[in-house]
Amino acid sequence: MGYLAVALVVVATLLLTGCSRGAPSHPGTGSDTGLLPGASEGPLPPTGGPAVEGPPPAGSASTGAVPEAPAAPPATVKGGTGTATDRVASEVVAGVEQFWREQFPVQFGRRWVNIRDFEAVDPGNAGVPAPCLHRALDLADQALYCSRLDTVAWDRVGLLPKLRGRYGDGAVLVALAHEIGHAVQDRLGIDAAAQVREPDRYPTILLEAMADCFAGVVVQAAVDGRITTPRMTPADLDRAMRALLSFRDPVGVAISRTAHGDSFDRASAFQDGYRNGAGSCADMTVRNQTFTQRGYTSLSDIMQGGNLTLDQLLTSMAPDANAWFGNLVTSRGGTWRTSLVTVPVVSRCAAPNLSRQGPARYCPGSGAVTTSAGDLAKVHDGLGDYASAELVASRYALAALDALGRPVRGDAAGRTAVCLTGAYTRALLDRSTGGTADQGSFELSPGDVDEAVQELLDQDFAARDTSGLAPGGDLGFERIEQFRAGTLGGPASCGI
Repeated sequence: MGYLAVALVVVATLLLTGCSRGAPSHPGTGSDTGLLPGASEGPLPPTGGPAVEGPPPAGSASTGAVPEAPAAPPATVKGGTGTATDRVASEVVAGVEQFWREQFPVQFGRRWVNIRDFEAVDPGNAGVPAPCLHRALDLADQALYCSRLDTVAWDRVGLLPKLRGRYGDGAVLVALAHEIGHAVQDRLGIDAAAQVREPDRYPTILLEAMADCFAGVVVQAAVDGRITTPRMTPADLDRAMRALLSFRDPVGVAISRTAHGDSFDRASAFQDGYRNGAGSCADMTVRNQTFTQRGYTSLSDIMQGGNLTLDQLLTSMAPDANAWFGNLVTSRGGTWRTSLVTVPVVSRCAAPNLSRQGPARYCPGSGAVTTSAGDLAKVHDGLGDYASAELVASRYALAALDALGRPVRGDAAGRTAVCLTGAYTRALLDRSTGGTADQGSFELSPGDVDEAVQELLDQDFAARDTSGLAPGGDLGFERIEQFRAGTLGGPASCGI
């Protein structure tokens, strides 16, 4: 959070920046320790990838005869010593490729060409080269798809055991399905040669979003039971999402030739694939995708890490949120009365169990938004300033529902509050994009939207109604979807 402008980055604006990726391999996902994505061989001629016909219309289903399956048998994994993680990885790539072998003709009207090689690499073994890399050590904590050699490779000693230990077998599925997603792109003709030829049409961040989207398609198939290794249930989605978001770019990194996207960008693409299928992934373009990744624009923001103190946050946010939600209510014919009280005055509120709403609360009786400074500070210090701001905004959202005569208790109230919080976030992003922000006004800094996404994934405070109950059974995955709906579609997408 800050007083500095941060643009909502629409990929179409990349046409002005000239971002491109000259290497024919797709850099792998970054490690879950926050390293930048970057396993890259350097510029090489874009040759040797799988032969494909010209791509059909993106997302189109087959309407005619599909060519016979290729004669080349599926590849087995090279490398590994038979550890439990090696076995999981081998089963995952076999299952994911079988899924695409069956679904690719159905979705895109052409046969699937089997991936040439899968390689499990020990980066510490200098005697074993890694595909498309100068040295095996460059694959440490990475996974990649090398278009030139049509090969998926991964760090079997560091990356996959670490992911599996922290997030479960589903994390292995997410990481390898992302890389196989790049192979799907190649088979659609969206390959390294296409990026070299048309860098403005295929910036790296778009190709990475497509791969995340294809990974979402695969995870949905695993939840449905069409992929059986690993076995996943809807309850496993949050762990899968945490694994995916561990690959986000570091905060403050501007979109560049190696950018993979921030948490919002990656979660959005993954959810599109999960909900809308492979056609939605193939249909992604620089004109229909919105990204929020943004670099720091001032030394002061860098020094603050993009964060205001909690006192600064509340002082700046209260009048801004009050004005935005007030305008929303009055534009819909309601009457607005809410203001922020930083220390809760519980005696003014007749609502029972007010504190169950969490660090920020809305009192229907008095119309006040209040906070528990100690509880809010834990969120602020643990996740960042906009994680705490999001909770405050969600209480203003409940106040808006109340002012419009909508229920403030029940599952619908909680979900709409999260959605309206996303709409408010979009307004903050649009403010700088449109050049309408005044000096000293309340704006977002790089990483703020990441903080919001992380809070929604980890906690249900923003989705709690005035009785302190969150919608039954909702996952962080679904809260992010609700927030995203408001961020992309505004209040109308929330039914307001």
